[in-house]
Amino acid sequence: RPFWTWCGPRVRETLGSDFSDEELYGAVNRVTQGLIRVEADELTYPMHVILRYRLEAKLLRGELAVSELPLEWRRGMKELLGVDGDTYDDDKGCLQDVHWSGLAVGYFPTYLLGAMMAAQLDHFVRHDKSFAEAQGGRSVDQLIEAGEFAPFKAWLKEKIHDHGSLFESMDELLMHSFGEPLNPKYFIDYLTNKYEALYQ
Repeated sequence: RPFWTWCGPRVRETLGSDFSDEELYGAVNRVTQGLIRVEADELTYPMHVILRYRLEAKLLRGELAVSELPLEWRRGMKELLGVDGDTYDDDKGCLQDVHWSGLAVGYFPTYLLGAMMAAQLDHFVRHDKSFAEAQGGRSVDQLIEAGEFAPFKAWLKEKIHDHGSLFESMDELLMHSFGEPLNPKYFIDYLTNKYEALYQ
């Protein structure tokens, strides 16, 4: 919501609309059970990634033949997203992504790992007392509402970017900077808090 306090006036000016910040926030956070991963909202997106991961794992273990992929895809879409398999062709199903045809097997989980890490970083910046002191006591939300994003870039540079690939894994980097490896709790809490507030 704080982002839309800053962005809302710019959207209204650019589009000539009169939607409130709250209406814009609701519109961009609308949840739908769709077919296409890159069009998914952030709540259903993880299910798209989980489906692809499951199928890749079965293919690599020899538990699924490539010829069985379309049918197994439809089963997974029905199970995870409630999407009926008779309503679309394979170009909107198992062939919609370029990853597998480009031999990028195993890449899909990195999208979900990135979202999980972002939620964890959000938690840590909100609880970083030295960050708050450097901003004159202003909160993360107050900075976002004011459109002041440079402090976040500087914080990320210090905590993440300056370390480049010095560490063997994301967990090692997070341990170094925050004393904790990747923890899905932050992402689950983020989604739960955000969408419970939106859909009460």
